[in-house]
Amino acid sequence: MNWEAIGAIGELLGAIGVIATLGYLAFQIRQNNKLLAAQARYSLKVLRSDMADAILAPHVLEATHKYAAGEDVTPAERSAALMAALKVLELWEWQHREYRKGTLQLEELPVEAWRLWYRGEAQVPVPVKELWEKRKSALNPDFIEFMEQNVVNER
Repeated sequence: MNWEAIGAIGELLGAIGVIATLGYLAFQIRQNNKLLAAQARYSLKVLRSDMADAILAPHVLEATHKYAAGEDVTPAERSAALMAALKVLELWEWQHREYRKGTLQLEELPVEAWRLWYRGEAQVPVPVKELWEKRKSALNPDFIEFMEQNVVNER
């Protein structure tokens, strides 16, 4: 066997090694992407759960019910009800931003639930509609358009 043949065999083995390495890297990247997607879904569940926990705190729950019923509320109760609505809108805006970035699918946005909250038909009467009207100009224009089309004007 001459040096040329040995060189060609070395080049072939090197090319096979490069291809095997690229295949291994592709496999690792795919696994990593699946793990990141699972972590993102879990984070979304945690954020939604934390929001629910905050709204279901006894003083917030009482404040939102009194506020929705039109009863006299203290300034602290009014603030608690409106801050609950602000938390809801901020979570929705974040979810919409993640949808626009491609990290959430449209099906993962609970738009029908958003409609219930907006219309005051959710279990906890958080004044989302009132806060929306007061604060929407401060929100992301893409989110405003999405909300107007899919929540506010959708019946």
